[in-house]
Amino acid sequence: MRLVAALCLCIFSITAFSNPAPEVLLLQQSYRSMSDSLSHSKLLRPLQISSNESVDHLSGDLYGTVHYGLATLNTAVSESERWCEMMLLLSNSKSCRFNPGSKDGRLQVSMSGSKTADTAGGKTTEFTLQVTTSTVEYLDAALQAVEGPMGTHNISLRLQAIPLSETSTFFHLHYSYDTSWLGRIAMQAYLQTAGRGKVGFSMNSGVQVIGDVHIDGARGVIERNTMRYFLGMDCAMAYTTQKSPQRFNSMAACWYEQVEKYPLQLHEMQRNEYLQMKFDQYRQQLNLNQQKE
Repeated sequence: MRLVAALCLCIFSITAFSNPAPEVLLLQQSYRSMSDSLSHSKLLRPLQISSNESVDHLSGDLYGTVHYGLATLNTAVSESERWCEMMLLLSNSKSCRFNPGSKDGRLQVSMSGSKTADTAGGKTTEFTLQVTTSTVEYLDAALQAVEGPMGTHNISLRLQAIPLSETSTFFHLHYSYDTSWLGRIAMQAYLQTAGRGKVGFSMNSGVQVIGDVHIDGARGVIERNTMRYFLGMDCAMAYTTQKSPQRFNSMAACWYEQVEKYPLQLHEMQRNEYLQMKFDQYRQQLNLNQQKE
């Protein structure tokens, strides 16, 4: 059976793409090198995550496969409205505004640390959505922001993907930002208060103790957020054919169910509390966006 699946995949790849671009070749190579580790991933699904930290830069990389075709993923990430829905899923997101019917690809995302539906008091970051490539063989889309909260800048959330078959896709999600001295102070304050004891997903191989030790600190922060963004995309793909607002309601329930599969890293609040907060925020956001039409 595995031989048949591999043969089908090979035939699909050869017949569909006779002269793949360098970016496609690189992702194909990544998939071949990771296929075994993905199939034995401890993350409950075929995913592999890593992170890097320097004095002024932080990044997280998530590779994996999803049981959706590339066209479905493209639908989920090629419009500002759908990105706003994904961004609003995060518990610290307050609102996300966009220009309905506009092709400018701008989103104003407001975030704060409070866990209430109140949209006031959040820090607004303006993102620009750029879909660089969208073909049957390769998808490259990114959200970018010049300035962000907590002293961050040059923020980038980039998705690259290739089809493995008509119903399976391999992707690379890269999330990164630069930090200033103010941002580093804010991060340390967070790690000593609300972020105390929280960990990421990858293992800290440099710690000489018995048993598994997860990455913590700033790398743990970016790994958790990278995973949250991916789970938002995954839920968006599950409901691409639904119309709003039912689509967002379905995505919110899906997202909570998915994050609760990783309670050590991602649990923040109870289901009813989260869903009520998100339904209220989405209703407020919908009213604001309709006023701009």
